[in-house]
Amino acid sequence: RATPSTIMEMLQAQVKQKEGEISILQEEVSTLKQSRSSIAEDVVQLNLEIENLQGKAETVDGLNESYQELQTRYGALLQMYGEKAEEAQELRLDLDDVKSMYRSQIDHLLKHST
Repeated sequence: RATPSTIMEMLQAQVKQKEGEISILQEEVSTLKQSRSSIAEDVVQLNLEIENLQGKAETVDGLNESYQELQTRYGALLQMYGEKAEEAQELRLDLDDVKSMYRSQIDHLLKHST
């Protein structure tokens, strides 16, 4: 049968064991709090980065839209330029024909007047 002093020693040993477990758990809690704080800072930084990237994405979207509009306008201008260049070439040819006819008439008139 256990004596009161033996029971007391066993209880003291259990208390020391439990105090050790408490100390270990408190260290774990402290480490977890530090980790949580570090993770919270990381989350804040990541949220700031997300906001920054979203702003850049919106800018890129706007630039893409502007680029598409410019491409459309460029295509239309290129087509109009081609049409005008063709028209100018036709007018040059017409002018050359008119000059040739004018020279012919002048030559003809000069031959008949002499």
